[in-house]
Amino acid sequence: MDNNKIKNLLQEADSHTYSWTTDDLTSRLAKEVMKIGLVKILSFYQANGHDPNNVLIVFGPDGSITRNKSRFDAGVGYGCAVITKDFLFPSLLHPNGCGFGLYHVQNMPSVPQLMDRLQVLKRDGVPVGSQTGRWDVWKSNHFIDLLRLESLTPHYSDYQKYLPEGDYVLIHSSQQTEKQMLSYWKEKEFERTETPFGKIEGLPRKSGQEYLKYFNSVEEYSKNKRTSIAKILFGEDNITCISNPTHQGYYQENDFFIMRLGLYNSLDATGDNSLPLFPIGFNGYSFIYLYEGKPNIKEEFWTGTQLRQSEEKGHSPILKRINILPHGGGYKLFYPFIDVRTLLHKNEYYFELFDAPMQSRLLIQNVEALEYGYRGPSEILPIVEKHELGARVARFTPVQVIKY
Repeated sequence: MDNNKIKNLLQEADSHTYSWTTDDLTSRLAKEVMKIGLVKILSFYQANGHDPNNVLIVFGPDGSITRNKSRFDAGVGYGCAVITKDFLFPSLLHPNGCGFGLYHVQNMPSVPQLMDRLQVLKRDGVPVGSQTGRWDVWKSNHFIDLLRLESLTPHYSDYQKYLPEGDYVLIHSSQQTEKQMLSYWKEKEFERTETPFGKIEGLPRKSGQEYLKYFNSVEEYSKNKRTSIAKILFGEDNITCISNPTHQGYYQENDFFIMRLGLYNSLDATGDNSLPLFPIGFNGYSFIYLYEGKPNIKEEFWTGTQLRQSEEKGHSPILKRINILPHGGGYKLFYPFIDVRTLLHKNEYYFELFDAPMQSRLLIQNVEALEYGYRGPSEILPIVEKHELGARVARFTPVQVIKY
């Protein structure tokens, strides 16, 4: 396929993309990266005689790149929801059941006690029912964050009974034991299509629904693993689970399959008190926030272009029920550039980061070439509140971050 046709496909991908994110270099690169994955999915639908209008991408406030090399190289961003009908694409998107577990700790153990217990977990693994989970708190951006409740939002002062004063812990981890199976489950069930950017594998609806049952069991395992870590480190009778939501997983919502990459379904209730509460974290030296989830995103916050596009493509009913509350701020690139474009050369694609006058440029092909940090609350939370994606309930002060 010649470059002009590929460029047309990339332009078509734009008309299947919606964004309510901070407009910085990172989010612009994320959208360019995601066009590659979206072209693969759209090509799959066209080749198999299915309606490509049943495919769309929605970026939330933390739209960003991913440090996961296989996702980045495949053309997948982060801080977004990938929505499809009739097919799932786990080998492209790599769901893993990653999430945050927030627990109140009645009596915080001493640091030496925690170190003793951490050593046992690292040596023996994490007991989850009859299984043993892999210790993964050292990996990537996983962590254990010891917190202190600083304040409740005045409107939520009656939440004191659910959120008592004192110590809390936030645990960020995933299941780690089923990574290959979650991506390549029952390979013979997949349908395969060659696209301008390589092969893509789609799992048809009937097999996909069976896959989702499997994913749900792995997701439950991942949640139980976080709780098991909390029980062993802080004492089973010493903790209360406030919230334990997944921010990276595959779901069927209404008649569509949705892969959430860093976004919550803001109506889930996952703690001991069954409240739709969601931690939003940024880095080890920033406050952690707890938000109550709200149905979103309301049509009043759509731009004129988004309204027209959604009507033309038939996406309006999906967007009205999507829910795009972020779990964090996402990565931030520290380069003096403001624009991004995709360049094609001999069936390979590159991303060029540049400034408007074109005085300097950065040409990359993979995530390993990038230097980045994290966005902070001042960049993400105003977008959450402006678009009424959730309501702030509490703020926690970081006391100590454990990476072990």
